[in-house]
Amino acid sequence: MSLNKKAYIVPHTHWDREWYFSTEESQVLLVFTMQQVLDQLENDGGLPCFVLDGQSVMLEDYLSVVPEDTQRVIELVKKGKLLVGPWYTQTDQCVVHGESQLRNLLWGCRDAERFGAVMKVGYVPDSFGQSEQLPQLLQHFNIDKCVFWRGIWEGITENTEFIWRAPNGSEVTTAVLEFGYSAFQGMKSMSCHLDGIDQKMTERFWPGEREKFLFMGGHDQKPWQSETVQAIQHANSERGYSYQLCHFEDYFAATTGGSLPVVESEMLYGKYSRIHRGIYSTRYDIKKLNSDVENLMVNQLEPLLTVANHLGLKYPYGLMEKNWKQLMQSHAHDSIGGCNTDSVNQQVLARIQAVRESAERLKDITLKQLADASTKGLNGEYVLAFNPLPYVRDALVELELVLPTRQFALYDGDEPVEFQLDACQLVDINAIVQDPTTLGDERFKSWYRHRIVASLNALPACGYRSLLIERLEDSDCSDDEPKAHEPVESIRSQEIHNDYLSVSVDEAGKVALTNNATGEHWDDLLTLVDGGDDGDNYDFSAPHSDHLITLTTKATEINVSHGSLRSAISITYQVILPSNLHERADKVCSTEQTVEMVLSLEQNSDQLDIQIQLENQVDDHRLQLHVNGDFLNRESIADQPIGLIRRGDDEQALSVWQAQEWTSCPVPIYPMQSLVAGETKHGGIAIFTDGIREYQQYPESIAITLFRAAGYVGKPDLKYRPGRLSGLPDASPDSQLKKPLSFRLALYPFSGKAMQAQLCQRVKHWLTAPLTLHNGVVQRFMIAPPVFRAPEHFSLMAFNLPTLAVSAIKTAEDDAQSIIVRLINNSCQPVALGELPSGWQVEVADGMERGQVEATATTTIPKQGLIALKLRPTER
Repeated sequence: MSLNKKAYIVPHTHWDREWYFSTEESQVLLVFTMQQVLDQLENDGGLPCFVLDGQSVMLEDYLSVVPEDTQRVIELVKKGKLLVGPWYTQTDQCVVHGESQLRNLLWGCRDAERFGAVMKVGYVPDSFGQSEQLPQLLQHFNIDKCVFWRGIWEGITENTEFIWRAPNGSEVTTAVLEFGYSAFQGMKSMSCHLDGIDQKMTERFWPGEREKFLFMGGHDQKPWQSETVQAIQHANSERGYSYQLCHFEDYFAATTGGSLPVVESEMLYGKYSRIHRGIYSTRYDIKKLNSDVENLMVNQLEPLLTVANHLGLKYPYGLMEKNWKQLMQSHAHDSIGGCNTDSVNQQVLARIQAVRESAERLKDITLKQLADASTKGLNGEYVLAFNPLPYVRDALVELELVLPTRQFALYDGDEPVEFQLDACQLVDINAIVQDPTTLGDERFKSWYRHRIVASLNALPACGYRSLLIERLEDSDCSDDEPKAHEPVESIRSQEIHNDYLSVSVDEAGKVALTNNATGEHWDDLLTLVDGGDDGDNYDFSAPHSDHLITLTTKATEINVSHGSLRSAISITYQVILPSNLHERADKVCSTEQTVEMVLSLEQNSDQLDIQIQLENQVDDHRLQLHVNGDFLNRESIADQPIGLIRRGDDEQALSVWQAQEWTSCPVPIYPMQSLVAGETKHGGIAIFTDGIREYQQYPESIAITLFRAAGYVGKPDLKYRPGRLSGLPDASPDSQLKKPLSFRLALYPFSGKAMQAQLCQRVKHWLTAPLTLHNGVVQRFMIAPPVFRAPEHFSLMAFNLPTLAVSAIKTAEDDAQSIIVRLINNSCQPVALGELPSGWQVEVADGMERGQVEATATTTIPKQGLIALKLRPTER
């Protein structure tokens, strides 16, 4: 054996804030651990550093209860002894929104800078998969080194050190944690730890020969062993190998000085370490709520607050930091993955719900302030309509109006607004208004809650306009007045259509779709398939004896409604399913399950909207929506934190995983942000999803995993994951999701290639609904009148770039006069910015929102690249 082998050992602790224990429990342990680490760093000159797991939240948690140690922490961080950041929490890279990952780095780096320095290494010890775009995310924050563990195998590269290149060309020098993050697992003697390190260097499983190895000196929630420095010094004189306690930079300096291979890949493979692709669909209720809050924060609230700040309403920095941090505390791989005990998952859900409540109230109050400020001095009753996107748009918006009349009209300026009435309900106004006496005699009238869909044209770019409501008595209505159009029910024609698409359903419930522009037709497009799930909260695993059931219906369960603005087909599936895995193995079906699917077409839309609802009655199963699009090449194109990625069916990995004894089967189950597409001979179909994060590649179709239900945190010896269990063998009945569930999707048939079809722009538009406020009698809170005036209509800026997707519009963190606009080029070619918004000085900014260079019309965004622009008004 070579006696030149050397172990580079980075001192650390791996810190899950919650898992089979709560955040409160881990904080108690953290106090004791941190006090011991601080003492050791201050008093043991042989301990070079200590890594706080790459996440600054550990210091936030500690100093919130031991604030007297703040100065000690600052001194150790400035000396390079205590290494903090660059993340706020150890975020998941596959399930959470790309903007959430950018904010995670932003707040992690900001917090670390407050203490003195940022650890400039993208340290990701335990994420269940690494995004292809991680190098670009890190380089956006000027981080050029990366260390990770899970997801790689020699089918990607045979080297543990390499240059990892993102699709836009960003590169980070990368080291793989070949042996994981647990070189000092358990509170064993140091001789036992060193024996384990020696064995790993001798019997290493990674291909190729080398003499330098990276080890993480620590384990889950583990304190530092005070005898380590002395034991290492002794081992260097007594053992055949050598050992060094070090920084990451020491290891990179020793191993990456020469030529390194370049790798371009995502890391989703479980050969050497389990990757847990099943977390993408575990606990759909948590995934959906988190997605709703991300969309609310990024797509609606931040642009709204930015416009309001520009007009004179102070930006609520403290509330937004609290909201983002509280949300990101649920974004670690275990937390958002849902692979926790039920009690911890309840806390995760409650924490996200708390952020939602805060963000919703902040949205409502800001809209109310804008509505009052922009209609001050005007007579009448108004609806404020706010467009968060930086281009003029038409939109159908859903409104709820509470009025003392059954009839009313809407006006946009002098023009009547066409709307479709969905429901009208008599309400008790005294029960829904905070102070009914303010209504005077009107509180004795009959009041109605109207739910309508209104057609709005040319909403201002990143701005607002108000609609006038005219109350009409029944006797006031004439043929000249605009009226609500109610949907007409029919079962004779099981088809809906507009100028772009035609949709029909046959008597068995088969859905057919025709693209009227191209003539392309799909005869049996959508299929709901229920199958068993013998997995756990970590992984889907097909039962050894499955019973797949395709949902069908009959003609009497199909209803069609035709409206002037939106038409729909409702399909009800009444199916009998196996109640559990035992019944499924015996092909016994005993449990009634109702599933309703509604297909709707808007008047001028070229996409089909889909709503699916059910109240789950069955254990241990998975429901998928197959899109049978005659797709080519068994390939899919999906969105990721930045841009798009093309994937196949993992045929190479699937052919070798059992012979090579992988930790888990590389089933072609993949993550997505909000879209996946398949290409056809004439174009393709993109599937948009709202909070659904998983799809599976099949030879004949792409299947969206609506949800899966499992009853244990961890189970051993699964078909797709042989051997030991993951996590704990705790029962997890909440994860069976015996509750009402709803799913929102859309299908968009496109022409040409997916990478050129502007799919990221389309899904952003679909997810970003305009915000509205009926400035009437029903308000959740009474607030003071605005102290600023706003124009009757307003546009902050027009930035219409059809080849670029808007990732974020927000007020800069350290400059209330500046705006950050983040854009993504999801095409295969570089794209120039073109004409910049007038009235603004524009700079290219980094992830910390610091201006770097002036932006011009010729500033180019690389393919699949991201750019941040910092805009400051030239005149105020």
